[in-house]
Amino acid sequence: PWSIITPPITNESAIEGTSFTAPLTITGNPFPVSNNIVITRDGVSVQDGRITVNIGSGNGASNFTIQNVNRTDSGSYTVNVTTTAGSGTAVVNLDLYYLPEFVEVPLQRQAFNESASFTLDCTPSAANPPPSSYVFERDEVEITEGVSGSILLI
Repeated sequence: PWSIITPPITNESAIEGTSFTAPLTITGNPFPVSNNIVITRDGVSVQDGRITVNIGSGNGASNFTIQNVNRTDSGSYTVNVTTTAGSGTAVVNLDLYYLPEFVEVPLQRQAFNESASFTLDCTPSAANPPPSSYVFERDEVEITEGVSGSILLI
């Protein structure tokens, strides 16, 4: 019967905008064709031409591939191979890393009293992994006074 033996479960990560490939070994008899493969993500059938399983020949070396990954591609993928002799399954858990995303606020000139203060909050609306540090600069010189994480108090 069929089995996907290497690896049965794998935890992977990829960077948004790149292509992702996880090697699989598919063995058994009879050898499958592409219409014997079903891919699901989080239990839902995947109908996306960027997401494929390329079946190798002879030695069973195959690949699970996602072209041009994006943050919505994170999830748990199950590859099911079925033939008249049986079926096999592999699971690929994929975590996507992407750059911080900020909500832009248009800047307007405002007059401030010399003794007045204001706060600049640079917390991203999305990021994976979350930022580990923040750097504020003025005229290409780092500002350290008044900085607390993603907040600058001036």
